[in-house]
Amino acid sequence: MAEDLAGNMGFVMGNKHRERVVQVLGSKGNLSAEKVAKFEHIPAPAVKKILAELAERGLAFVSDDVWCLTEAGQEIEREMKKRA
Repeated sequence: MAEDLAGNMGFVMGNKHRERVVQVLGSKGNLSAEKVAKFEHIPAPAVKKILAELAERGLAFVSDDVWCLTEAGQEIEREMKKRA
């Protein structure tokens, strides 16, 4: 599990937009991809790609066009806050 956390931390923190998407979902809660894009001033297609990548890694999931962090995603977000 620690390797998964480290690998996923590297994946998220290796890209500023990924970091911002995880942070906004962590701080504002469940949002549509369009709202994430609007809050973070990132183009919607880029946000959708990032959210799909996070979902592939089990860090986020979508239900009725609303995205939220999984427990693993929330753990990454908490770890990012500690490192900030």
